[in-house]
Amino acid sequence: MIKLIKISSLLTFAILMNSCVSENKEVAAAPKNLKEDTAKISTKQKYIGSTDASWKQCYDTFKGQGKIVMLNLLKYKPMADYTGIAVSNIQKDKTGKETYQYYKKQVEKIFEKTKVGSILYYGESQDFLIGPQDEKWDAVILVEYASVDVFVDFVESEAYQKVTGHRKASLEDSRLLPASNVIPNEIEN
Repeated sequence: MIKLIKISSLLTFAILMNSCVSENKEVAAAPKNLKEDTAKISTKQKYIGSTDASWKQCYDTFKGQGKIVMLNLLKYKPMADYTGIAVSNIQKDKTGKETYQYYKKQVEKIFEKTKVGSILYYGESQDFLIGPQDEKWDAVILVEYASVDVFVDFVESEAYQKVTGHRKASLEDSRLLPASNVIPNEIEN
């Protein structure tokens, strides 16, 4: 039951982000409590991979915390670019989105075989409801792993190493935000 509540909350968040773009609703102004008067926040640097410091921080933060969910924000390249990437099954003349879909299917096959993770949600997106208006994301994906150790083992596995180049070839920019398994009644206390 608790897992269902947690997944439901994550899905509601992701669906809200997604539905704000996909529905053509006319809105006069943002609700006052969601309105940002002065801030113009923009991140111009692009991120495809992690750093040693971010890996260490993630591992130290989530070690022993149980399940971990990765919130991925994805911006696709117009066309996949394999320059400098050694990988089999290059997706020639494919868009970044098509190539990412190929990568996602390969990851799903690994998940089915090894049971190390699962995709909880995937949806297309674009504009923020709250956030920088000049920052656009093409998709949101939530992936759950049993623990940070399982996540690290997956990323370092030979099976994943064979397909990860497709991710890099497909993405112009990305964000990966880990979140721990929080039990709702723990929040109330």
